[in-house]
Amino acid sequence: MTVTLKDIAKKANLSPASVSRILNNRGRFNDDTAKQVRTIAQSLGYFKNQSAADLSQKQSRVIGVLIPTAHTNFADEIIKGMQNKAYENGYELLITFFGNDHQQQMQTVKALLSRQLLAIFMLAVDITLPIHQLIKTSNIQVLSISNQLNDGVPSISSDNYDMMSQIVNYLYDHGHRQMALIGSSMIEPVVATVRRQGFIDALAKHNIKYNPDFIWGNNISYELGLQTIPHYGTPLPFTAVISSADIISIGILNGAKDAGLQVPNDLSIISIDGTELTQLTRPILTNAKQNFQLMGELAITALINNQLSTNTAIYTDIEIIAGQTIRTLKDS
Repeated sequence: MTVTLKDIAKKANLSPASVSRILNNRGRFNDDTAKQVRTIAQSLGYFKNQSAADLSQKQSRVIGVLIPTAHTNFADEIIKGMQNKAYENGYELLITFFGNDHQQQMQTVKALLSRQLLAIFMLAVDITLPIHQLIKTSNIQVLSISNQLNDGVPSISSDNYDMMSQIVNYLYDHGHRQMALIGSSMIEPVVATVRRQGFIDALAKHNIKYNPDFIWGNNISYELGLQTIPHYGTPLPFTAVISSADIISIGILNGAKDAGLQVPNDLSIISIDGTELTQLTRPILTNAKQNFQLMGELAITALINNQLSTNTAIYTDIEIIAGQTIRTLKDS
């Protein structure tokens, strides 16, 4: 037999309306009363009918989340931040993986839109124009997290231009003058474009001539990192590499070992993202750590506070975490 709000209300000696507000995190109640109601609901085996609740409120409290099937090691932190804030405010996350096949991508988005959603959050996902138009015509709030998109999609991410400036400055202060950027040569993605320009401009501020050959790699993968040293050959024409993702950095580390090179004596590496992967390598990777958990928290907060207009761009700070993969050059 299905347990109803009336069953819980009767046992808690409250009205069904009060029980509903407590279970949906609406209004203010004594902590002991709220705890008692939730305990009773759990003991009776109550499950909220979210679809019915959304219909009665005329607004969904479900957020669809698109996660790329590749390069997802940072997604856990974003989801952790979103989940904490969503739980506090009575929202739910519907997580869906987003592949590379365009037809499958369209089917995935259509499946999400067939649900009653409040918003769609995209975690480092690049979408095609047809998908963007589909979401736009659905009148559902959309947000890009850890990525920046064109076409008026609001975003929460690091300031990728400023990040590159901080990284180049850090390497320069450690004596490096010949630097390469690996994994940001893609033409279309906004993040890759911004990082390239930030890299080039930061070099110019230090009067370092930009070498276009030193920006290489059009994907985010371990294999790209592994191919980096064979691509350039030894001796390497640069002393330091900036890797566009931790997974690339691990490939470069292993590629250096395969080539008989020592990190950081023969090559310095700084990694962008700063996930827990950087702590698992030996030597430990120096990294530009992005605050992914904060991005997730801000996503929920901005949605609740109606702060996501088409031109919204919220930036979180990065921090350069010193590891063991940067050598200080004395003679530069």
